[in-house]
This record gives sequence, structure tokens and C-alpha cells, in this order.
Amino acid sequence: MGTVHWVINSEIYPLKYRGLGGGIAAVANWCSNLLVSETFLTLTTALGSSGTFLLFAGFSIIGLVGIFFLVPETKGLSFEEVEKLLKKGVFSFQEIRRQR
Repeated sequence: MGTVHWVINSEIYPLKYRGLGGGIAAVANWCSNLLVSETFLTLTTALGSSGTFLLFAGFSIIGLVGIFFLVPETKGLSFEEVEKLLKKGVFSFQEIRRQR
């Protein structure tokens, strides 16, 4: 998960939820790090180095696709505009993609 949480924290949460969102993102980041650390040696033994890295690369690609379709572009928008867009719901993100 790496840096994704920190980038999203700075742009997407409404002001009143920014602290809570940052906390949840930090926990998700550390849980992801723990999961990778705990499974790496077992996977390396079972799949080899190449297989392990390909597996983690596959998870990263799945995450990238999810982020591309589910996280709106907030470039050039004020915090108020971002909050309005997020209140519409997840399916309205397609409107944001069309505005690019």
C-alpha cells in the first residue's frame, strides 16, 4: 500500500473527518506492511523469489485499477467542491473522470 494512503489523506477527506481518515489510513498501511512481512518468507519458499514478487506486483496492479476507477481526481478543486462530489456517492466519480 505504501504511499497511497498519505497522498489520499491530503486531498480527499472532508475537513471534519480528516483526523479519523488519517488514523484509519495509518492503521491500514501498517496492517499491509505486517501482512507482507509475515508472508514474504513463506511465499518465497513456496513460490520462489520471482513468483513472490509477481504475486505482490499482481496485488499492486489490482489496487492501481481500483484506485483509478474509485478515487476521484481532485486537481484544481477546492475542499468544498471535493466534499460535494464525495457526497454524491461512488458512482458519481465517473462524472469527475469525464471532466478531465
